[in-house]
Amino acid sequence: MLELVLAHGLVGPAISKVVFLFLGVVAAALVLRFPMATALVFLCLTDFVFYPTAFAKEVGPISLRPHELALALLLVLATVRPKRRTWGGTAGTALAVFLGLVVLSDLVAVKSGSTNFHEAITWARPLFLLALFYVIVRLFPSVRERRTLLLGAAVVGAVTGLVALAASLGGGVTAALEKAAPETIRMSEAGEGSIDRVRLPGLSIGYGLFWYAVTQIVAKRGSARWGWSLLLAGIALDIVVSFNRNMWIGVTVGLLLMAAFGGTFLRSRLAGGVGAVVAVVAIVVIFGGPTTNSKVVQPVVERGSTLLSPGKTSKESSLTEREKETKVALKTAKANPVLGVGAGSSFGMLTRETNPSSLTGFVLVPQLFLHNQYLYLVLIAGVPGLIAFLFFLLTPLAAVIKRVPRDPAITACGVGVATIMLSAVVAIYFTVENMTAVLGLLTGVIVADREDRAAAGQSSGLLG
Repeated sequence: MLELVLAHGLVGPAISKVVFLFLGVVAAALVLRFPMATALVFLCLTDFVFYPTAFAKEVGPISLRPHELALALLLVLATVRPKRRTWGGTAGTALAVFLGLVVLSDLVAVKSGSTNFHEAITWARPLFLLALFYVIVRLFPSVRERRTLLLGAAVVGAVTGLVALAASLGGGVTAALEKAAPETIRMSEAGEGSIDRVRLPGLSIGYGLFWYAVTQIVAKRGSARWGWSLLLAGIALDIVVSFNRNMWIGVTVGLLLMAAFGGTFLRSRLAGGVGAVVAVVAIVVIFGGPTTNSKVVQPVVERGSTLLSPGKTSKESSLTEREKETKVALKTAKANPVLGVGAGSSFGMLTRETNPSSLTGFVLVPQLFLHNQYLYLVLIAGVPGLIAFLFFLLTPLAAVIKRVPRDPAITACGVGVATIMLSAVVAIYFTVENMTAVLGLLTGVIVADREDRAAAGQSSGLLG
């Protein structure tokens, strides 16, 4: 609503400008009055069913995006009326340095003609959603507020999983999503009647909060435990129907990390839970008969089997292309180690793009993204930018490891960050809106927990 009001106020007739701008101020005041609700709406816009750009409103040369307006207002509130006067210590400083280097690299790229202003803004703006970190440490310093925020985020992830499952089975949901966001659905190789691969933006928040949901199931009793079990089921379904092997590996690695750093209490519960899951899978495989060969289950089993047989994936075109783009990007990064080439600039990799008017039916265009996100950060912010970004992520992880006493829920947030970092070696997880919002959320929660305990001298945590 605020987005549309501001748009009309900027480009409408002279009389309506005053009216709409006044309504915009009123709407902004309401947003500032309810920061928790605004933060949850922000997560819905970045990590739910539709990609954030689906809600963009073009006003002249400017693309107004409601999630960015929501975050901007929260940052204003966090600056002028914070509940805790902190910017997150080392992690907050590192994030500010990283974002500053991104801006500097883009300015140099635009001035040198390597890219234009529009491309520079388009490719850099998802990174600024990491600023959710500052909102959390300054506006939500209490344990109760952070629990509420994480619960709302888990609900978003679980509901996304239900939508993804419905879409993967076909029908009206699939048609609606294909029309609104065709890149989210891809037919599986098992043919007609099998499930499709579905990757919605909310998959990111579910991936980051998977083990947090597990810790809540362990800690809760009665109806609360059942509620969290349903949320975990929705999140797990989302990860399964995504056919995303990176996330499957990440969840498995997360189990090992939770066992190592989650404490004795959680370790014993995880051992029992893993044993039960293994037993169920074994029963299904041994006695399931036709069920395990059905067209619904078969694509998942085949995709999962490649984790145990990496050789099966060596000839996949996607892996070949990623290897090629990495080699090209590495040469460019070595030639531009200080500031990189800037977001939105070509690093020498060309890709085919369909063009019916061309004699060949396609044209070669510069590729402006890179799957290896660590190397990509060097391209857009130089080696100093990569170092600053790693400090931003590793400082919260160090706080998780050093925390005494252990809080499995805080550990789970750290594991969420760690698994995203692991997947970012081969997947675009540091530079897209749905993932940068999740990283800002998780790192903010961890640092807020550390500063909350330091200020109050208490040992309470998210697990409760």
